[in-house]
Amino acid sequence: MKTAFITIIMFLIMVSIHEFGHFITAKLSGVKVLEFAIGMGPAILKRRGKETLYSVRILPIGGYCSMEGEDSSSDDKRAFCNQKIYKRIIVVVAGAILNIILGFLLFTVICSSTPFSTTIINSIDSNSYLAQTELQTGDKIVAVNGSRINFFPDLSMQTQEMKENDNITVTVKRDDEKITVQTKPSISSTTRTYQNDGILVENMINGVHTSEMYPYTERNPKNDSLIGTSSSSSSLILGITTTAAEPSFFNVIENSSYYTVFVVKLVYKALWGIVSGDGLKNVAGPVGIVTQVSEIVKTRQDMMFNIIQMTALLSINLGVFNLLPIPALDGGRLVFLIVEAIRRKPIPAEKEGMVHSIGFLVLIGLILLISMKDILGLFK
Repeated sequence: MKTAFITIIMFLIMVSIHEFGHFITAKLSGVKVLEFAIGMGPAILKRRGKETLYSVRILPIGGYCSMEGEDSSSDDKRAFCNQKIYKRIIVVVAGAILNIILGFLLFTVICSSTPFSTTIINSIDSNSYLAQTELQTGDKIVAVNGSRINFFPDLSMQTQEMKENDNITVTVKRDDEKITVQTKPSISSTTRTYQNDGILVENMINGVHTSEMYPYTERNPKNDSLIGTSSSSSSLILGITTTAAEPSFFNVIENSSYYTVFVVKLVYKALWGIVSGDGLKNVAGPVGIVTQVSEIVKTRQDMMFNIIQMTALLSINLGVFNLLPIPALDGGRLVFLIVEAIRRKPIPAEKEGMVHSIGFLVLIGLILLISMKDILGLFK
């Protein structure tokens, strides 16, 4: 129940913000708004304004902003279809823009709540390959393999994409000078051996213990079935730690902006993966989202922080996805408006409506396909 409640609230916030974007820009543009609804299905609360019906509906799975002449022709001078193109474009994109702004504001909450990692080198492990270069503590990493590094997640992403024996180019800023070095990823490995007195933990970089504290014994409840067994894991790293910065007005705004752009890039990267052969493995639907919320609720640690972060991610995802040039989405409607501006006459409403209807069916099919993938993932 807790998972369901949190998920519903998250979706209601994102969808309501999206529809409010359409609503407020329509009102400001002089468009006649027939209804602004939160939720779908039969109305449980209604209030009539001067010309707009405001309603809360029983199914908390969406919402809508209904405008005169939105999907058909109308003789009303204030109908959506009779407005200047630039006004219609503003109304169409406003929902997605507000979703992205919501994500940015939620990231400001996250960045304001705790110190965050920077890209300034705090230490370099003596066993890493990077230690053999001229880099030193205090250097600020500004690029890896030619890709600009704005904040820590950029650096983390570049690290995740490294492959063993890759040649890595790292550019840092020291005072007013830029320094570029060549290196390769270091291998970080951890082995956990279950013994009578606990778990022997060995952490090594390039086959050498990373510090004086390793190996050490980690106390744990005795489990006779595991004694004598071991497990290992490894990853590729640069071999550095970075400094942390206390939140301030300017660095919170800066990092929140970087986070927003970072998520937008991730969405496009996932979409490109779909068309380039990765399929749907990096895409989640409603079932996958509920599963992630369930995991957050189960762990409980930093639950509110993680819920805010997930809402920010999903809101930006919703905004970017809606701007894609796909029929039935805001981006599809935007394409028709651009074509109208070029042709200097509108495309017949019935033809545009048919295209959007087909696009809607394709979207429903895609959502069902992704949901099936997520359900099968639960069984695995």
